[in-house]
Amino acid sequence: MSDFRLKVLLEVKKHLNFSKASEALFITQPAVSKHIKTLEDELGVQLFERTKQGVKLTLEGEKYSAFAEEILNLYEEGKFVMNQVNNKYEGTLKIGASTTIAQYILPKILAQFASQHKGIEITLFNNNTEEIENLLIQKKIDVGFIEGVSGKPQLKYAEIGKDELVCTVSTNHHLAEKNSCTIEDILQFPWVFREQGSGSLDILNIYLKQSGVSKKDIHTEAYLGSTESIKSYLKVSDCIGFVSVYSITDEIIAGKLKILDIDNLEMLRSFYSVELHGSLKNIPNLFLKFLSNNIK
Repeated sequence: MSDFRLKVLLEVKKHLNFSKASEALFITQPAVSKHIKTLEDELGVQLFERTKQGVKLTLEGEKYSAFAEEILNLYEEGKFVMNQVNNKYEGTLKIGASTTIAQYILPKILAQFASQHKGIEITLFNNNTEEIENLLIQKKIDVGFIEGVSGKPQLKYAEIGKDELVCTVSTNHHLAEKNSCTIEDILQFPWVFREQGSGSLDILNIYLKQSGVSKKDIHTEAYLGSTESIKSYLKVSDCIGFVSVYSITDEIIAGKLKILDIDNLEMLRSFYSVELHGSLKNIPNLFLKFLSNNIK
């Protein structure tokens, strides 16, 4: 029995649509139908029920797809073990990372990893913490890297590094000449925030609450979808923003942005890897070990 037919089965199960499965597998829709029909004939059962709305798994299809997933996982595990003999790995690595990690930390590490493992095809998805967790639960990525812990019971979290959110303004800002500021100083100006669902926003809200600052105390001018957007906004406005210290090295050197030291306010946070409970697949696990040895 061809293992590719099992891949077709799982792809149709994922999309419940033959056409979408064919696009994902880079084969024609008739080829998908033929693989499923051949598999059904070999097993002597109907795996999918065809309806006007599309397809849905039969009870037999649900049961067999669990075995199909296990078979393919064992196949990949065996292949991985054989590759270890020659220290040569082949396969795919699908990573999801929240914005700060995806833009400012992972690219260098991924480049180093790829140079040592040229047979591994890497895909990096960039989204906020909430969406990365959802992608992981939906099994669309192998492992995630996020800036906060929501505590979803399906997921396992492990700290991989530290970061600091810093109060940032344009070098032309009214407060830029001050050596240090108070919270009262920065509350006199409008603020820009990351979007709802962002790990950065969650951490910022926690620290502000601890400092006695409520939402009604802040003049919110905008919610922006990325750190890059916030930096660009700050350069041409009189706003206050909070971004990762990792993200503004170039702007500080170029004299475009400045970090304000705020009295009695230090916003430290941790970066986490996140995965589904259970055994992590071999290639993602290989990358996690590499990351732990190379992250600063």
